[in-house]
Amino acid sequence: MSIKSTTTSQPASGQMHRPWDDFDGLGYFYKFRPKYPPRIAEQLRSLLRDCKGGRIVEVGAGTGLFTRSLAAAFGSSFQISAVEPNQDMRRHAESETSTSMRVHYVDGVAEHLQGVDSSAQLVTAASAVHRFNRPAFYREAQRVLAPGGVLAIVQYEPHDRGSAFADGFLSVIEAALPGYRRHRHSRPEGGYSEIDIADELLAEAGLKDVRREAFLFFELIDRERFENRARSFTIVQKAICRAGENAILTALGTLFEQHRDSDALVEMPYEAEIITARRA
Repeated sequence: MSIKSTTTSQPASGQMHRPWDDFDGLGYFYKFRPKYPPRIAEQLRSLLRDCKGGRIVEVGAGTGLFTRSLAAAFGSSFQISAVEPNQDMRRHAESETSTSMRVHYVDGVAEHLQGVDSSAQLVTAASAVHRFNRPAFYREAQRVLAPGGVLAIVQYEPHDRGSAFADGFLSVIEAALPGYRRHRHSRPEGGYSEIDIADELLAEAGLKDVRREAFLFFELIDRERFENRARSFTIVQKAICRAGENAILTALGTLFEQHRDSDALVEMPYEAEIITARRA
């Protein structure tokens, strides 16, 4: 059953800006994002096929896009604790998740997970880990995972190799944000960097069997969905803040019109990445 949280993560007046504050007001636009391909959650279920039930901790759950995919793949024998510090995102997650799903959205952060030691079969984060203090998150994930439990990092991004449309989309952002380059991620402390999650997990003594898989998926989208989807990404919001909303939306609209087909649709390719490890 989905249970509404009663705490709040919003900053008080004069409080220091926190990484998750960047997502204030973006919950509406998340409904325009692509759904995670079902094969991702199904693959994680396969890794835990010997488990008849248990607990899943999803960290940085946002509006519950991956949460609901997990619930569909794992079924009612698993309780999902979906951790999300941003109140607006949790509100959207709660309203969009069926009460028939065993999902509990909780206010919390990656570096201080709720839950007793060795209590979870799966800890996962989808399109969120670049925002964490990752060494602290890895320690917490290992603490709450049961022996043999799985840590799974999931993410996707536009695949620009061979796609003029995806290349053009990323070029609009690069032109608006000096210092940003495609395939870099926002850091919690500000700025951008490239990260290699698999290498980081290999360096963790308490983890074993590190594996990485990547695959492409594609979506046909219309102009409204494309523009609203773009606005769901904090990097595009930063571009808007710097160059102005009209300039960015005009550039995106022009790009769309250059690549649309006769049905007024454009194909956007994405590369999905799944990195998994087991607690030793």
